[in-house]
Amino acid sequence: MNRAQRRAAAKQAKTDGSEELESKVALFGKLPDLCLTCQKPFDKKNKEMVMSWTVIVKEEKEEVRLYCPECWEMAQEMVKNFAEHLKEKYEEDEE
Repeated sequence: MNRAQRRAAAKQAKTDGSEELESKVALFGKLPDLCLTCQKPFDKKNKEMVMSWTVIVKEEKEEVRLYCPECWEMAQEMVKNFAEHLKEKYEEDEE
């Protein structure tokens, strides 16, 4: 790869990165002000909240969902329990 090709590749990478950043910033604008589950208010300027709350982004649908730590932990526990239930049911069916 010669110097001109490297420059062109670097320029293209910079352009591609900025488009991706623009789409992420646009989705950040769709960040809700409340927990999706319990409706607890979310303060975007509170660093502790920003670091502890969970944001789920579905880029294809351009959806942004926000969950407080309590609701997120409860959801994770439900998923874990459901997976254990399916595993037990699968083991029963094999017998």
